[in-house]
Amino acid sequence: MSFKKAIPQPEVVHEKGFNFKLDILCPKVDLVVGGKTLLDNAVLKLVKGKKYGLVGRNGIGKTCLINGISRSEIEKFPEGIHIL
Repeated sequence: MSFKKAIPQPEVVHEKGFNFKLDILCPKVDLVVGGKTLLDNAVLKLVKGKKYGLVGRNGIGKTCLINGISRSEIEKFPEGIHIL
């Protein structure tokens, strides 16, 4: 029998010391695309170690939110975060 070796989990190493908080909290997020308000005064909270998925019908703004995060267009979203 052949067994596949387990692939180790990716590890993120920060140079900010132990007091660096790894969760992301962005209060009062507004996202407007093409004159249409997608988010108004929303709270964006991402907890380290959790996996998230965006679910919704076509045209609701899922891709616009991801693009806004990756382009640093979301106010108060931490800089220097590697987004895959």
